[in-house]
Amino acid sequence: MNPSLEIKNPSETTKLLDKINTIGFLFGLNDVWITDVKFSSSFIYFYKIFDYVNEVINIYFSLSILGSFFTQHNLTERQATDRLLFSIILPGNMTMYYILMFYKKETRSLLYQLAVVLKQHQNDLALEREMIKKIKIFSISLSGLVCATAVVQGAHAFYRTVYAGENFITIPSAWPGVHDSSAAAGAMRTFLYIWWFPYAARIMVAFLIFVTMLLVVCYQFKNLQCYFYSLNEIFSDRKLSQTEKEFKYEQAFKVGIQMHAHTLWCKKQHQHVSKEMFGMEIFLVVGMLVAELITVLGSERTLAQLSSMAFMTIATCLSLGFFMWNGGDITIEASKLAEAIYSSGWQNCYGQSSVRIRKMVVGAIRQAQIPVVYKTLGVVQFSYESYVTLVKMTYTAVSVFY
Repeated sequence: MNPSLEIKNPSETTKLLDKINTIGFLFGLNDVWITDVKFSSSFIYFYKIFDYVNEVINIYFSLSILGSFFTQHNLTERQATDRLLFSIILPGNMTMYYILMFYKKETRSLLYQLAVVLKQHQNDLALEREMIKKIKIFSISLSGLVCATAVVQGAHAFYRTVYAGENFITIPSAWPGVHDSSAAAGAMRTFLYIWWFPYAARIMVAFLIFVTMLLVVCYQFKNLQCYFYSLNEIFSDRKLSQTEKEFKYEQAFKVGIQMHAHTLWCKKQHQHVSKEMFGMEIFLVVGMLVAELITVLGSERTLAQLSSMAFMTIATCLSLGFFMWNGGDITIEASKLAEAIYSSGWQNCYGQSSVRIRKMVVGAIRQAQIPVVYKTLGVVQFSYESYVTLVKMTYTAVSVFY
C-alpha cells in the first residue's frame, strides 16, 4: 500500500473519494486515493489474500465465456445470442479495470491535484454538491441497470429450468456442457451466475472512478469561472485604497492564471490515463449495438430476452454517454472561461497598473479561447453530437445489410 497523506481540511469531494476508495478496496482497486481505508491491519491482510483468489476467479470467468466458442457447439439460438453479447460486454469491460490498475499511481496523483490542490483557492460549495449528486446518479443508474440485466437473465433461466426441464444456463461457459445434467455441472452453473454480481461490481467501481475524474475536471472549469467572476468584488471593498485594490486584484488574477494552467495539465493528464478506456468503450458499444440489432432483426425473440437486451443496451449506451456528455460539457465550460476572465474587473484599474493588467488579461483570454477537447482514437471528439452520431452509425451499418 502506498504511503497515505492526511487532508487537513476535508471537503465533500474528498469525503466522497474516501468512500469510493473504501468501495474500491473491497472490489480489488487498492490505493486509488491518498488516504488509507478505515479497516484493521489484520482485515486488510486477509482481505488482500482473498482478493488474489477473487482475481483468479474473475480471469476464469472471462476466459470461460470466451472459451465456450471452442467447446459449446450445440447451443440453441437464444444461448448463442447470449454468448455473443456477453462475450463482448463482460470481458471487454473487465479490461477497463486492468487499465485503471495500470494507471493507478497516475490516477491517485490526479485525484489529489483535482480534489485538494486546486480547491485551495476556490471551491464553490453549490457546484460541489451538484457534482456529487451527478456522480451518485450515475453510479446508482448504471449499477441498477447491470443488476437488472443479471436478474432478468437469471429469472428466465430459472423459469426454463422449472417449467421446461432445461438446465439452469444464464451464460454459456467453456464447462460444463449445456446438456450436462450432473450435480457438479449444476453447481458450477449456479456458482458462475452468482459470481456474475461481484464480477460486474468490480467493473462498476472502475467506471465510477473514471467518471468521477471526468466530472471533477468539468466542475473545476466551473470553479475557475466563479473565481474570476469573484475578483470583481475586490473593487467593492471600501476599506482598501485604489492602489491596494489594484495590487490585490493583480495578485489574485495571477493565482487564477496558475489555476487555469494547472487545470489544463490535469485535463491533459486525465486524457492520457483514460485514452485506452475511451477507445475500448467506443469499440464495445458499437460492437454491442451491432450484435443486438442483427439479433433482433434476424429472428424472433422472447420477452425475457428482449428485456435483458434492453437493459444491456441502456447500460452500455449510458456508460458511453456519461463519458461523451461530460467530455462535451468540459469543452463547453472551458469555452466560458474567457468571458469570466473578461468580466473579472480589470476595467477598474487605472494608470500604469491598468496597462500591465490589461496585457495580462489579454494573454489569459487568448489561452482560454483555445478549445479544450477530449478525443479518442485520434479523431472522435467527445460531445453530444458525436454521441448521437456513433449510436446512429450502428443502425446505419446494420440497415445496409438488413
